Amino acid sequence: MSNKTNTTLPDEAVCLTAHSLQWRGSLKHVAPEEIPPSESLLSGEALEGYLNALGEPPLSLIAVGDIMLGGRGKEALAEHGPDYAFEAVLPILRRASIVLGNLEGPFARKAPREPRDHSYRVNPELATSLRRAGINVVTLANNHLLDCGRAGVLETLETLTLADIAALGAGANQEAAHAPVIRQAGRWRIGLLGYFWNRRCAATMDLPGSAMNRRAALEADIRALREQVDRVVVSFHWGFSYNREPSPKQRAKAHFAVDCGADAVVGHHPHIAQPFEIYRGCPIFYSVGNFAFGSGNSRAEGLLVGLRFENTRTIVDVYPLYVKNRDPRVHYQPKVLTREPSERTLRNLAAISGPSGELLKVERGRGRLDLPWTPREGING
Repeated sequence: MSNKTNTTLPDEAVCLTAHSLQWRGSLKHVAPEEIPPSESLLSGEALEGYLNALGEPPLSLIAVGDIMLGGRGKEALAEHGPDYAFEAVLPILRRASIVLGNLEGPFARKAPREPRDHSYRVNPELATSLRRAGINVVTLANNHLLDCGRAGVLETLETLTLADIAALGAGANQEAAHAPVIRQAGRWRIGLLGYFWNRRCAATMDLPGSAMNRRAALEADIRALREQVDRVVVSFHWGFSYNREPSPKQRAKAHFAVDCGADAVVGHHPHIAQPFEIYRGCPIFYSVGNFAFGSGNSRAEGLLVGLRFENTRTIVDVYPLYVKNRDPRVHYQPKVLTREPSERTLRNLAAISGPSGELLKVERGRGRLDLPWTPREGING
């Protein structure tokens, strides 16, 4: 990839700027100064060439942000086809054995949508577009799980099963909601768990819903999973929309998950990227923001985080995504930034991440963490 761009991306258009730290109110459109030049966004073909030039081994797992294929994004999918939302990032998604996303909006045809603001109901036929893009694991443990009621949970689970996509953090009952997803990534057996905090969405002994992030359950689930796999990844849905900083409770919960045996933690919900942290050698991404989300949100940000597990280390690659859907060059199709704006965004991410940010090496249009890994009790490294 060339280091040169014809014009620079304005700071306002880059994720994680000081300007974006403050609440700006609702925006009816993307301001002209926030629209990056075409040269700052990678097409799928350009991304393929960039990744080929890197010439690196496949990733074990990729984590992306919020996915919702309904809302205003339906028109774009109707116009361009069901796979449109993922076309510009397909080359990187297909370089991982496991791709984890946060699915917001039930796949439901029979169950009606709840009559409240910001509730969604997504065409079940679109589930196969996720799978074709390589997204093979989704967490359902989020505030949109009950957008179509408890019946919608069951319909979503059935739809995902038919599409060969594993569901995390939700199930037909409490036991199923807390069950891990276990997948193979090369020689590594990876276990995944997902959690939400709101009791309204909780699964019970006989009702579908989400897994709750209570400490006792976390400890029991993670310690049991450690005995079955080589690495454990935990997903949390938490925090507040557009809050830049994770709360002390979130940090404590993430640390507790690592103390129990998690090797990586990924968070969702704020719709923007939050700081990352390295705790006991394990990466914690408190929020990876949005991914393919069918709203006209002009403040949304996104990160694509790739993990490659090796014998004695964990390699983490971070790519900023441009996901402002009201920009006509995005229009409900997330794009990877080119080198200069990407590296500027990553330096801002490092700056807000404190001492952990000093470990992020920014080069070649991406951020990289090279973290030593030591086997833990019950895990074969």
